[in-house]
Amino acid sequence: MIRKARLLLISTTLLWGISFPLMRGLQLAQKAHVPHVPDLALACSVVAIRFALAALILLPFFASQLRRVTVTEWSQAIGLAILATGGLYLQTLGLAWTDASIAAFLTQLYTLIVPLIVALRDRRSPSLRVIVACVLVLIGVAILSPGLLRQFTLGLGEVIIIVGAFFTAGQIVWLERPAYAENRAGVVTLLMFVMLAMFTSVAYFLSGGTTADAGKLFDTPPLIILTLILVLLCTLFNFLIMNAWQRCVSATEAGLIYSIEPVIATVSTAFLPGWMSWLASVNYPNETLTWNLLAGGLLIITATILVATEKRTAD
Repeated sequence: MIRKARLLLISTTLLWGISFPLMRGLQLAQKAHVPHVPDLALACSVVAIRFALAALILLPFFASQLRRVTVTEWSQAIGLAILATGGLYLQTLGLAWTDASIAAFLTQLYTLIVPLIVALRDRRSPSLRVIVACVLVLIGVAILSPGLLRQFTLGLGEVIIIVGAFFTAGQIVWLERPAYAENRAGVVTLLMFVMLAMFTSVAYFLSGGTTADAGKLFDTPPLIILTLILVLLCTLFNFLIMNAWQRCVSATEAGLIYSIEPVIATVSTAFLPGWMSWLASVNYPNETLTWNLLAGGLLIITATILVATEKRTAD
């Protein structure tokens, strides 16, 4: 069961990785189509439509179960929606004021925050293997972010992204709560999607978006295609798997497994931007893969293997 959970979480993380260039390409296409929409409202619209469509797809499968949602299922869904919204919103907001490579490194701080939260909760220090794995992840992500040492300053954008990393860590730990072990993952995921879409829709209007512009942001074939790919490959099954199977591993291990995401994101930027540029007629060039990817990726994968091969009783 644990091995299957690990494999499923790794597979969903691989797909999550391509969401970064997909979302960037979608936002560039939207900006070219409706240039007057504020950047933050644009980002909120992408998250809102992403989870709204995912909820609509799940609804026929779990609608009959919504009549008997338990208190613990509501509690888990509300917590996940709030934490996921906070993490996504703050990450997007911080990106407006800092370099993407720095943002990638700071977001990955949840790799350290999760074991700290678990250690405080359980009043037990993380194992040496976990500590080593966390250090390897941070070094690996730093290598994947070549502008880190050259451009880093602790400004408003950086602080906001660090706060967002705490929300992401909280989301991972929230799933581990024993009280939620018997919850139905499908129902919880559907409720989470609905609330996340509602929260980011409100944020869209608070950020300067309008009802008239909302329809224009998704009304061309390229915008529709990119949105559907984002929903079907990077949202729908990914969160279902996360909510159903993360409970089989520790929160610390899950956080380290998810750290594969920036490696996949870096690899996918070597070919996805060019395809999206052709599809949507935007200027989004492919990035060149360098030794940074190999070195940083090997460290992150090594860290994942270290924790994934640790005995469950040591978590």
